[in-house]
Amino acid sequence: MGANPQQNPNQGQQAPLGVNPQQQATGQALVQPQQQGGGQGQKKPMEINEALKLATNLYNQGRLDQAANIARQIVQARPKQPDARNLYGVILKAKGDDAGAVEAIKKAIEIRPDIAQYHSNLGEIERQRGNADKAAFSLRKAIGIDPNYAQAYNNMGIVYYDKGEFDEAAKNYEKALSLNDSYAEAHNNLGNALRALDRGDEALEHYEKAIMQRETYAEAYNNMATVLRDKDLKEEAEHAYKRALQLKPDYTEAYNNLASFYIQEDNTDEALRILGEGLKVDEKNVPILVNVARVQLEKANFEAAEMACKIALQEDPGSAEAECVYGQICHDLDQYDGALDHFEKAIQLNPDYGEANNHYGIALKSVGRLDDAKKQFERTLERNEKAFGAYSNLADLQKFTPKTKLLKKMEKLMKEAEDPDTERYMALHFALGKAYDDSSQYDKAFEHFSRGAKLKHAKLDYKEKETAQFFADIKTAFPASVFKNRQWEGDPTIKPVFILGMPRSGSTLTEQIVSSHPKAFGAGEIKTLARSIGQLRSKFPNVPRYPAMIGKMNPSHYKLISEMYMQYINGVAPDSERVTDKMLSNYYFVGLLNLLFPNAKVINIVRNPVDTCLSAYTKLFKDDMPHSYDLGEMGRYYKLYEDIMAHWRKVLPKGYLMELHYEDIVNDVEKKAREVIDFVGLEWDDSCASFHKSKRPIKTASVVQVRKPVYKTSVNRWKNYSKHLKPLLKALDWPRK
Repeated sequence: MGANPQQNPNQGQQAPLGVNPQQQATGQALVQPQQQGGGQGQKKPMEINEALKLATNLYNQGRLDQAANIARQIVQARPKQPDARNLYGVILKAKGDDAGAVEAIKKAIEIRPDIAQYHSNLGEIERQRGNADKAAFSLRKAIGIDPNYAQAYNNMGIVYYDKGEFDEAAKNYEKALSLNDSYAEAHNNLGNALRALDRGDEALEHYEKAIMQRETYAEAYNNMATVLRDKDLKEEAEHAYKRALQLKPDYTEAYNNLASFYIQEDNTDEALRILGEGLKVDEKNVPILVNVARVQLEKANFEAAEMACKIALQEDPGSAEAECVYGQICHDLDQYDGALDHFEKAIQLNPDYGEANNHYGIALKSVGRLDDAKKQFERTLERNEKAFGAYSNLADLQKFTPKTKLLKKMEKLMKEAEDPDTERYMALHFALGKAYDDSSQYDKAFEHFSRGAKLKHAKLDYKEKETAQFFADIKTAFPASVFKNRQWEGDPTIKPVFILGMPRSGSTLTEQIVSSHPKAFGAGEIKTLARSIGQLRSKFPNVPRYPAMIGKMNPSHYKLISEMYMQYINGVAPDSERVTDKMLSNYYFVGLLNLLFPNAKVINIVRNPVDTCLSAYTKLFKDDMPHSYDLGEMGRYYKLYEDIMAHWRKVLPKGYLMELHYEDIVNDVEKKAREVIDFVGLEWDDSCASFHKSKRPIKTASVVQVRKPVYKTSVNRWKNYSKHLKPLLKALDWPRK
């Protein structure tokens, strides 16, 4: 379970710097106003206060070079004029010269140490430079000089917010608002702090108040949208993001957040469109490039995803987010050393980055470093107790009792949740379900499994009728005659071993048995077949979709697909005699596999249908598995799977397909392992019976189980939940005769 892309609520947090004159200047200054064109001769020198007002107006208009020129002239003419020093510092800050800004404002303070605004400005600049202690020191000075200075309290609140001390931040924002209730920035910033404290309804109230004070406050709309998204008010969130962009068309952060919203809604096409609009504003914007990489990764466009990460890292070598997504790309491509390296770099850059910490733990789990993975998830939660995805990952790595501290912690978080039945808490529900299952509290476990499943189901668009028609079309496309009257003789290789079946049925266990053989290689879930079919259709648009394509394909088409597939497995395991492909959904393609590779072997792993369906229902899969989050849909899908496998057994040549029962493996591991090894055409090796000792990487939800010897506790597990499973039992026609 990975973490979702973060939506940044902090825009608008930055406090405006004060430039209001604190005293009236007197006397003449040698300050010349800039010529406006068409004038004759020199204009009269301006008085200091008039020049200050002009420079302030130019600054407010964004004409920074002109403002800086006048402020500099005032400073040169009147070195002891503190307002000019302060204004010059504020302008330099706006121009990106932080060091110059600090120097100018410090000189203003030397001249007039009793002016609160100067200390407040210095504090805010130091905060933006990352100097929290210096910022707090200056802001306390400002408040000590003027206890009624609302802006100083607002700025102090931002310091606490940046440190993650949200209660203290909220107190300071509230103090600022008690002094000035029309302070739009303080309302917006208080909303951010309240959101961080899970007080979403109160946060919304303050975003509304900020907008009431400033109708064009794009940042407040952006932040409001993030709370609305947290509360699962999707239509309202989308509208608020769009309103922010309407008010501020160059607002790259809002483009990025709106795209993140679409990513979470699995609307990757719209996400890419929005990201493209953002890149038109700033083609090298690193957060947008990182999100482009996320979307391309989601769409399995690995080359495009990698390119976006590389560009982002060229622009900002210190981007922890880019390193993290790069690590996910490597992990999905089974490049485990690269994945670990990128995650480690991301954590070095930002030790508190929850997504990187969580994904690092997942990668450690994949390569069998289970103790390290457990420690990593624990570190993730130490830094952020609300990194809910980490609870789900950690729950898989430990056994719970009613007294386990982690269980108590999860119960507390769920009790404190403002609305626990929103998407934000989905992973926590699955983690609690696992914990209660371990401790034999089955009613509580099912309550949380079902609540988590309901939240996941709401995100998906599962079309059950279309799925049933797809299975029916496969059967129609593959009558027995297709295999008797072949258009192409097929690739004669015996190298591929296809292991398929329903999730949670024992397929990873079976792959471990085969891949433990010294002459075999476990390649995991190979996605090349589906991609090869897609590339064929891209090259020949006249070829229809699968399975209708079978009636239109010619020998060259079959050969093209087989060559692309073999190129991949020969690349990952050139010296192995057998390579396992554990892409479970290959049950769609068994007939095509036989036409491509008639000498290959297919193993269908079967487990008790109710145990299989229940186990899938209780897992939060990385991939959608859209039929898995409703018991009735799950059962009906399982029957479609059973039906298509019965069809394959009926029409395929004998000896091509083996059906292996999980319960038989559990009862006699070595006996069934010997049968499997014999079926794939290898001589027996004792390592195949001690598969749990294998060090090969594993990415599936079964990673923990297959690192241990076979156990029998998962057989007939469903009986612990029988009273809750009526929709599933009905769909499966269970019990069967």
